[in-house]
Amino acid sequence: MRQYALATALFALTLSNTTLAKTIEDTAVAGLDKPAIYYADIEPHLKSAAKHPSVTLKQIGTSFQGQALNSLKIGNGPIKVMMWSQMHGDENTATAALMDFLSFITADENAQWLEKWQQKITLLIIPMVNPDGAAVQTRHNAQGIDLNRDAKALRTKEGQILMTAADAFKPDFGFNLHDQNAYYGAGKMGKQATISVLAPAYNEAREVNKSRGEAMQFIAHLAKTVETMIPGHLGKYNDSYSYRSFGDTFSEKGIRTILIESGAYPNDPNRQIARKVNRILYKKAIDSITSGEWQSAKITQYHAIPFNAKDNWVDLLIDDVTVKSELGDYQIDIAINNKGQSPIIKELGDISSIRQGYTSLDASSLNFKVGNSFVLNESIMLTENKYKELLKQGYSCFSGDINMLENATNWPVYACKSVFTSIPSLNAPAAFFLQANGKNKYAVLGAELINLD
Repeated sequence: MRQYALATALFALTLSNTTLAKTIEDTAVAGLDKPAIYYADIEPHLKSAAKHPSVTLKQIGTSFQGQALNSLKIGNGPIKVMMWSQMHGDENTATAALMDFLSFITADENAQWLEKWQQKITLLIIPMVNPDGAAVQTRHNAQGIDLNRDAKALRTKEGQILMTAADAFKPDFGFNLHDQNAYYGAGKMGKQATISVLAPAYNEAREVNKSRGEAMQFIAHLAKTVETMIPGHLGKYNDSYSYRSFGDTFSEKGIRTILIESGAYPNDPNRQIARKVNRILYKKAIDSITSGEWQSAKITQYHAIPFNAKDNWVDLLIDDVTVKSELGDYQIDIAINNKGQSPIIKELGDISSIRQGYTSLDASSLNFKVGNSFVLNESIMLTENKYKELLKQGYSCFSGDINMLENATNWPVYACKSVFTSIPSLNAPAAFFLQANGKNKYAVLGAELINLD
């Protein structure tokens, strides 16, 4: 067993083909370790892959705003495998992983591996179904439509293109690649769900026919690799039937449909852990289909994967802080989630018994304290040192002309008129102090817990 490090995480991974395993593990193309992936980011990788004699790059249509939708076809075997990604524009992880996989496929040193399967499999990849949404990092397309709720009506150009491609290709296996939010747990009070999987239902009764059962077997086979790499971080997505979704619709068509949702991992803001797991799973899928190895997996193994626990995690959890109020003192848990530029207090009450925090603090010896207002009467540059100095003085928000403030930190800045009450308030911006013996020990700015000692 060899040890690998990524971000601050350590993996243990055992794979049968050590040469290729090392290569696929290490095949991360440059420029995609970032939170947002745009069409311009992947275009050079598509063109590079297209230079390989086994790869056919084809523009299969254009988006609502006229951006190209492309497919790449590799191999000419009888078993058809289709992979598609980023039909939600802000779900970037699998797109990066597919670029890695294409780089691996087309590497000279992997020519023998490619030759082994391309006579058995034809692989079709559509790496970015929603380039318009990707351009502005929204879930929806430029019409404001969720493409994954358009499988039946097909009112979007992008949905029509995806369905036309699938109907023409007639895949035996379909890999539906998405991102999920960072707050899912792998089972109740489990670790973060870094990878979630699903064999989508094909009817309301969620019956298991031959194709769905085989999709379950296939997922069970892939799950072994995930659990070896990131033990405890594998979950199963909700299997409620979604009539309008592409995964469920493809399942209705008899396609063995495999949903892979990429989620969060500690200290990995750009989801590079999930990216790595994804590209290894893509190779594992091709190898398993080539060999038929997946058929030995059991459906019971699929059912043993814990379901995702919704909202099992929060960005910051403050446990048992004392709030002193005019109406009496009380203890409370405070959960804060980082929603864009305005992190909010998501929940108050007894939270730690059912949720976990990416950052957690036992505040049983601490008191909640609202901050003071710093009046802006001249321009100021907020560095971390300057900001921390103000925090130590008890200032947690700013009044006056907020345009006089330039923030050079990653910590949020709050205008006092929009923020503060004397006690924690649900859905309010999060900016306050935690005191010990009358002294500010921590500052809370959004989901940031700042030690002032």
